[in-house]
Amino acid sequence: MDKHQLHLASRENVSHQWISSQSLSLLGSSVKEGLHNLHQAHDQSVTRIAMLLWSIWKSRNAMIFDNEAPKPMGSLIRAKRTWAEWQLRMSVLNPHSTPPSHSSHNSEATRLIGWRSPPGGYLKLNFDGTHSSSGAAAGFVLRDWRGRLIQAGTRFLEDAPILVAEATAMRDGIKAALATGSRKLLVEGDNKIVIQAIKGQIHTPWQIQTLIQDIRNMIPPYVDCLFQHIYREGNLAADWMAKFGCLVRSVSILYFSFSFHRDFLSILMSDNLGSTLERRVA
Repeated sequence: MDKHQLHLASRENVSHQWISSQSLSLLGSSVKEGLHNLHQAHDQSVTRIAMLLWSIWKSRNAMIFDNEAPKPMGSLIRAKRTWAEWQLRMSVLNPHSTPPSHSSHNSEATRLIGWRSPPGGYLKLNFDGTHSSSGAAAGFVLRDWRGRLIQAGTRFLEDAPILVAEATAMRDGIKAALATGSRKLLVEGDNKIVIQAIKGQIHTPWQIQTLIQDIRNMIPPYVDCLFQHIYREGNLAADWMAKFGCLVRSVSILYFSFSFHRDFLSILMSDNLGSTLERRVA
């Protein structure tokens, strides 16, 4: 474990960097030296870096003892989740304290984002599309108001644009939800364009006009179907399913009614426990 690994992990989410470049510049040639420098500088990132080091250590052990391939994004997500939970517990124990923030983000607010169960009687559909070097894929996860998995699905879409992958995931998921006979459905995704398009808030991009119209046509008037945007930190299960679709590369939809993979199960369990991740928003 070295300074280079910390830089790699910290850059996994450059859109809202979790550890500032200023803090990383204080790291020396060793972990001990780096933590000492941060402590001496009263840098608020020292706790985050400690959580990240612990998460990297967990990944290292999994690679050595369980032969698991290292996943930098997985290590970062685990560290962010642990830090957010720690912050939440600290705020409960000391409600008058103010969570630390980076001076570079003074104009931004911090929000804890996570999956939330739908109202009683509703099913909740999370959908996502992804694009990798192997191609695009769509994935969805359908759960009830207790967080119980009803069905998940994914399929490979080859060279489809990301908007098509997102809209396809929504359509596949809604079709699966309607097949259950449910008349109350909450649909959630992290692509604002697709959500705004299905709600009629924007002019639908030409690439997904047919898909959006198909979705509108398939929803009966007696079904209460709500659509809302969620940041990707609250859409991790659907994101995992979409990425799994790129891995298995099945052009036909693969359906799952149980937690077939331990990583997927871990996300579902974390969602049910109310786990959150920190996100900085303007």
